[in-house]
Amino acid sequence: MSPSWIEIDEEVLTEIRALATAFVDSPNDALRRVFELDPAERPSCAPLPCAGPPRKPSAPPAGPLPRARAGDILPMEDYELPLLRALAARRGSAPRSAVVESVAEILGDRLTPLDRGRLQNDEVRWENRLGFARLRAIERGEMRGDSRRGIWELTEVGQGRLRRQEDEEAGRASAEAGS
Repeated sequence: MSPSWIEIDEEVLTEIRALATAFVDSPNDALRRVFELDPAERPSCAPLPCAGPPRKPSAPPAGPLPRARAGDILPMEDYELPLLRALAARRGSAPRSAVVESVAEILGDRLTPLDRGRLQNDEVRWENRLGFARLRAIERGEMRGDSRRGIWELTEVGQGRLRRQEDEEAGRASAEAGS
């Protein structure tokens, strides 16, 4: 039987932990007992909660990857407005995966081959940098830091920054059209 992955809140997780034997049971084992099911033939999930299915390990690189030089990859600040725009287009809140997809469309061919490459942890470089852009937006109050896991949300501050930026861009466009 192939495992399915679900999201549970902290209260449910607390109840599962109360039913589980530490270092022995997975949440699946505890729930099988609650529902009076036979024990699983083989362990079907991690003993500790995780964000998703286990990742298959990839072959490690032959050596440490060189650090990217400025100009070879998109600067961090170039992720900020596309991130805010992607959220605004989705009414201010969206799952991380949907935001990543939207930002990829917005950035398009501005992403270099090095941006699209993988880091030593097998993560795509630009997606990793987008995560850091999100953290910077949270620090500035432009995004919520207390959103539900996996959900990215825009704040009023972020909406204000985006409006100001769009007003500036519209002003420049009308000034150029009037020239």
